[in-house]
Amino acid sequence: PGRVHDGNQWIDVETTGGGNTATQIPVPPAADLDGTVFVAIPSFRDGKRCAETIRSIFENAKDPSKVTVGLIEQNDPLDDFCLSEYCKFYGVTYVKKRTIRDDVTKLVVQPGREQCPYFKQIRLVAVFNIAAAGPNSARALTRKILGNEEYCMQVDSHTNFVKNWDDIAKEEWKNANNEFAIISTVPEDRKQLSSWTASTAEVPRSCLVRSGETDIPEYSSPADGKAANLESPLLSHAWSAAFSFSKCHLEETVPYDPFTSYVFGAEQFARYARFWTRGYDVYTPTQNIVYHDYGPNPDGHDIKEWFKHRRERLRKQSLDRMKLFLGVSRHVPNADMEHANLGIYGLGKRRTMQQLNDFAGIDVAARRGNRQDTKCANKAWVPYDTSISPLENLHGQPTDLDPQPEYTLRTEFVFYHEEVEAAVGALVQGEALLQEAPIILEEPNSPPVAMLFILWVFGLVVWCMVFVNQGGSPRVKRKKRAETTKDV
Repeated sequence: PGRVHDGNQWIDVETTGGGNTATQIPVPPAADLDGTVFVAIPSFRDGKRCAETIRSIFENAKDPSKVTVGLIEQNDPLDDFCLSEYCKFYGVTYVKKRTIRDDVTKLVVQPGREQCPYFKQIRLVAVFNIAAAGPNSARALTRKILGNEEYCMQVDSHTNFVKNWDDIAKEEWKNANNEFAIISTVPEDRKQLSSWTASTAEVPRSCLVRSGETDIPEYSSPADGKAANLESPLLSHAWSAAFSFSKCHLEETVPYDPFTSYVFGAEQFARYARFWTRGYDVYTPTQNIVYHDYGPNPDGHDIKEWFKHRRERLRKQSLDRMKLFLGVSRHVPNADMEHANLGIYGLGKRRTMQQLNDFAGIDVAARRGNRQDTKCANKAWVPYDTSISPLENLHGQPTDLDPQPEYTLRTEFVFYHEEVEAAVGALVQGEALLQEAPIILEEPNSPPVAMLFILWVFGLVVWCMVFVNQGGSPRVKRKKRAETTKDV
């Protein structure tokens, strides 16, 4: 069924691709819906390469009419905009820049952008680059423009897609035979794109998990291992934010945490732990679906622009938030309560962190990676109680629940509606109780409202008598002095 190179040697894949046990298998895939795909792309001052990415998405899709791009663009007003650069590929220029003076440039948006192919299938959230707070914050914004698409993919803004990538990705997902499957791996370098063939492709596969400088496990990028000649997607203990493909209910049950800003690298394992404990599994695909440009931004922009030293305090807070639910933090007062306040941004209840440690061969709390024994080729699928909803949090009864995610465009939910209905039910029940026993907020010894009003009017009258009519007007004073002089 294939083999895996763990960075040191080739190992034959002995189990089935899914790594299923004999006693229980994953939840089978649900019936097909409309097959639509939502591709989320965060872009930080990367307009030219972002435009190439979007062109690659539509031109290489088997059915581009079913593809929607969700773009989060973080730019300076003078930067090359992703969509305007995309339209230039097709001879359409709809953004013009006019210099008013040395420090002022006027942007003029002209008609015609609708002539760009598939322009109406691109949803955009534009953010000033000075407000950028890292990839987590940007990706969290994509749920604002996520609609009712069936499949969700996320990539970086400098990615190339193979021909018929949409059909290939869906087929890979179905072959995992798991409704909660995520097809993901660190993408191959774009330099290898010209030599790609489906029959001989070697797919990158992350094997090593190390404890990073943040004390949170991290993966290597580019990947330290690879898989070859796989017959079906191979169960993995690693996930890459640079390429991930799944059903969109993943974005309902494990949404990006917007409160983890200025973190780069460590956020991947943190999110992996969240969706693994909620019943999701990652699989390495049998072939390369996307390729990544690992070169520098041609315009010279990089991570140093949004991550500056003065933001280290916010980054530390974000890391502490991740360490809390990963069990890395020590001596945290009321840790269970703090974890409960995370809500959906914390761990799930289908699997435990101890099971994750055993599965990946690591010890998160002890800050130990799996360098000694990666077991990268043959992983056994970890069963869980399917009666537990992926929305169910490990810690309940929050005292100060963090703001939970909202979905502006998504109206047809797979799991999220369970939580919404529960909240609505609680609200209706609460309203009924209020009708039966209304609550009057009044201090037991507080004076009546009428008495307070009378005292207020009395005070106003006294103030007017003292300050407004004191001594009369200047004209009256002059008149009185004249009469006194005449009498004398």
